[in-house]
Amino acid sequence: MSIEGAAPRPSAKIYDVLAKHQIEEEWSGRELIVELRHWATRFIVEFKLDIPEVVLCLDRLPSKCFGHFRPGHNGLGLKGEIAINTLYVRRRPLWEILGTLLHELLHAWQQAHGKPGKRNHHNAEFREKAEELGLLIDRSGVTTYASWSPFKEVLRRFAVEVPDAQSAPSIQRPKSKSKLKKWSCACTNIRVAVSDFRARCLKCGHEFQPAESGGGELSERQ
Repeated sequence: MSIEGAAPRPSAKIYDVLAKHQIEEEWSGRELIVELRHWATRFIVEFKLDIPEVVLCLDRLPSKCFGHFRPGHNGLGLKGEIAINTLYVRRRPLWEILGTLLHELLHAWQQAHGKPGKRNHHNAEFREKAEELGLLIDRSGVTTYASWSPFKEVLRRFAVEVPDAQSAPSIQRPKSKSKLKKWSCACTNIRVAVSDFRARCLKCGHEFQPAESGGGELSERQ
């Protein structure tokens, strides 16, 4: 077809060719991507997600997230892009990586069958679907795992070790390297790079004081 002609709609063959390339190409992520593809297919079948298109990739994402789902089409015109953060793949147990994979697959499920929240946020529909499978997800995307769940049972059936108790992410977010420090008065917070900052809030009248800033937990990016 000439470049001036009307482009055909993406077909399943495109996704199949990409999967074949990822599996047959000699590259550093081959072993993990093969594992993730097997599990993505397994989750889609086991949990009847009926997701028409899935594109799996490994990428260096911001340190605050384990993975992400890209709503709509990516830069190659493909839908259903799910990325796993390579920053953490060697530092997390397999069951947690698979938890991230399922989390992102649920975004793909919602795109195909539900009503995604604004900017793909974790709305009530998404969280309720996730809870059915044992993923307890808050509005910011932080995921913990129920003590018993369909998700954990599928993993156990295929000999993947998972904890019996309710589980939180095993890795905390790295501390920011920013030179900006958090200061607080009685009504607001600001960040400045001056170590001996002196100022008074015109609204509440209190002087700004250094504030503690916690690391927090990682999340799956929207």
